[in-house]
Amino acid sequence: MGQRIAVFGGTFDPPHIGHLVVASEVRHRCGFDAVLLMVANDPWQKRSTRLITPAADRLAMVEAAVDGHDGLVASAMEIGRG
Repeated sequence: MGQRIAVFGGTFDPPHIGHLVVASEVRHRCGFDAVLLMVANDPWQKRSTRLITPAADRLAMVEAAVDGHDGLVASAMEIGRG
């Protein structure tokens, strides 16, 4: 049987403890092997309301935030798709 993986997408500008708490709780309560925190490439719905930190920088912040948290993984999949 394969791994159970959840996807938690967002702008993560910046990532904060609330994001980590939600991801960890979902992982443990729902029995997922991992939760991918998928960084939005171009959050179009927020673009006109404020400045958005570049995607590569937001990804680096998410990578730092999940470091040391088992089962939480930063994902660049949406950034890679453009």
